[in-house]
Amino acid sequence: MRNITITNISPENESKNRLQKIATFPEKDSIAHDVFQWVGAEHSLTLYGTTYDKVYFDVKFPLFNETSENESAEVYSKIDIVLISDDCISMLCFASSHTEHTHHQAAEFADAYFMPSCYYNDNPYRTSFIKWALRYNEKKNGYFAGIKQNISHIIGITNILHDADALAWFKANNPFIEPEVLAQINQYTEIIFTNLLYYRPEIGTKIYGDLHAKKKNYPYLLGELLFDRLLCALDEPLLLSRFITTYPELFAEIQSQMPNGLAEYLDNKYVLTNHA
Repeated sequence: MRNITITNISPENESKNRLQKIATFPEKDSIAHDVFQWVGAEHSLTLYGTTYDKVYFDVKFPLFNETSENESAEVYSKIDIVLISDDCISMLCFASSHTEHTHHQAAEFADAYFMPSCYYNDNPYRTSFIKWALRYNEKKNGYFAGIKQNISHIIGITNILHDADALAWFKANNPFIEPEVLAQINQYTEIIFTNLLYYRPEIGTKIYGDLHAKKKNYPYLLGELLFDRLLCALDEPLLLSRFITTYPELFAEIQSQMPNGLAEYLDNKYVLTNHA
C-alpha cells in the first residue's frame, strides 16, 4: 500500500472534511482484477456501444523486433486489462495507472527506442515513436514514467495492426488467450487504448489537477501526448478515441451491469463514489 497525506487544506469544518484523511491507494493488480474479473460469457459487459464477454490481464504486446547491442531492452509491453468483444472484432485495452500521477519520475527510455533497426519493419510510425522518445527521454520535472509507458503500449498495439511478424509474436506469447479467440485477431481488429487512472473522488483536483491547467501533472501530459503528438501522427481513429478515464468514471458506467453485491463491495473497498 502507498499512503499519501493530503496537506494544505483549510476548510471551515476540518473535522468533517475527507480531504484531510490519509488516502490509501490499493495495489495496482488488485483493483484491476476486482473491477473486471467478473466479465465473461455469463456476465458480459457493454461499454461504449460494444459488448465484451472476454477479459484478460497482463497481456503482452510485441515492442521491438530486436534489441540494441549495448542494452537489453524489454521486447514486449504488458497491458494490464484487455477486453475482447463477443464477436472478437473489437479489443479494449486499459493501462491501469496506479500512482504515476502522484509523484515525479523520469521516462528513462532504453537505447532501442532510438534505433530504427530495433522496430518492426512494417510499422509505419517508427519515425514518430523515435521523436516522441527523444522529446520525453530522461525528463524529470513531471510524471513522465507514465508517458514512457503510454508510448510503449502504443508501439505494441500498432505493431500487431501493421506487422505480420508482430501479430504472430502476440499470438505465440499470450497462451492464456483461447486459440479460437487469437485466430480472429488480425490487422482489421478495432483496438481502443485507454488510460485508466485510479482517482479518489473526495481528493478531487488536489492531487490530479485539471487537464487544462498550466501545471503539467500527469493528466496534462497525457493530453499533451494525445493532442500534440499522437493525433497528428497516427491514422488509427479508434485507437485513441477514449484516451483518458478514471476508475470512478468507469464504475459509474458499468456498476449496474455487475453481479449482485459486487458494486457495493468495490465501492466500499476502493472508494469509487463520493459519499461526502
